[in-house]
Amino acid sequence: MTRSEYIALYEKHLNGSATAEELDELLKYQDEFEMYIVSKDDNPADYEESKHRILAKLEDSTGHSKVRRITQKTWWWSAAAAVFLLVAFGLYFLKKQTPTDNDNNLVAAAHNIKPGTNKATLTLANGKTLVLTDALNGQLANEAGVKIDKTKDGEIVYVAANENTSERAVPYNILSTKRSEQFQVILPDGSHVWLDAESSLKYPVTFQGNQRVVELTGQGYFEVSHNASMPFIVKTNRTDVQVLGTHFNVAAYDDDANAKTTLLEGSVRIRSNGAAALLKPGEQAVLDNNGHLTVNNSVDVNREVAWKNGLFDFKKAGIEEIMAKATRWYDIDVKYEGKVPPTKLTGRISRNVDISGLLGILQFEGIKLRVEGKSVIVSD
Repeated sequence: MTRSEYIALYEKHLNGSATAEELDELLKYQDEFEMYIVSKDDNPADYEESKHRILAKLEDSTGHSKVRRITQKTWWWSAAAAVFLLVAFGLYFLKKQTPTDNDNNLVAAAHNIKPGTNKATLTLANGKTLVLTDALNGQLANEAGVKIDKTKDGEIVYVAANENTSERAVPYNILSTKRSEQFQVILPDGSHVWLDAESSLKYPVTFQGNQRVVELTGQGYFEVSHNASMPFIVKTNRTDVQVLGTHFNVAAYDDDANAKTTLLEGSVRIRSNGAAALLKPGEQAVLDNNGHLTVNNSVDVNREVAWKNGLFDFKKAGIEEIMAKATRWYDIDVKYEGKVPPTKLTGRISRNVDISGLLGILQFEGIKLRVEGKSVIVSD
């Protein structure tokens, strides 16, 4: 069994979806558990150091294990649907056997802070707004001969009717999400867009002319239908991203220091204030607040699109970066008392867990936290 297979199987155990046969397989390899916790790929010395740190975390001063066998199912927050890998600290995060008073207080205070859901607001060309939820399915509207449907899979789909729409003024729709919301839309050309929390996408109900132009705020993942004669352009307040047919992610939140475009398939051209870059798969264009455009060719594309796949995924991330993502997804306010803790974390956790799961990990690593209503206070 490979490391990735073991981790995937362990996640199934945590969220309760593992079969009896899979649990038997998990138990079979449990004694080799630490071999799957950290990677040897980067640096063998780091691997050995990480392994020793893991064992130190999992054993008390008498040398006895602090973690019970998985068959006992007594781990601290069973709500965690995916495992958080704290590779930077040599720790595959395990739930503590006995929660402390601080742990219990944190979990109790954060009990009502739930993760985001599939929800959005669709603003039609006439100004009418529709709040989209999982419960609202079927035809929503008909604009310029284009039917707007919501499917049971939680997507907005635009379907052109048989009548000729070429001579009509093209109406625009806006799909927007608030904090703790996400949604998907299939555009009139068949392109598929995933919209993250606190984001919006403005687009025509039918594409005409020689370009397909949409406007994005926040973060979106695009799978663009190929059309060589009609380039697809994503406009943000910082960049224009031009493609023919490709898969890419655009993160352009106003309060982020950098605007990032990450390419998974195909090719895209980035333009901003006279600067330009042509990306190849696996590359990322980064535009900072000073207007400097650089290309990163060693980016982990899976980490950049983890949000679309239901994960938080961090690499040497500071507390401010982690909490910025938590703010959007859990609809919380974050306050800092004193200096921001210098701790940096690497790992992943499901975006479907309650915020107590994420905060519990930070607390386990020594971050001082308390929850007051919908505010999380981080202190030094």
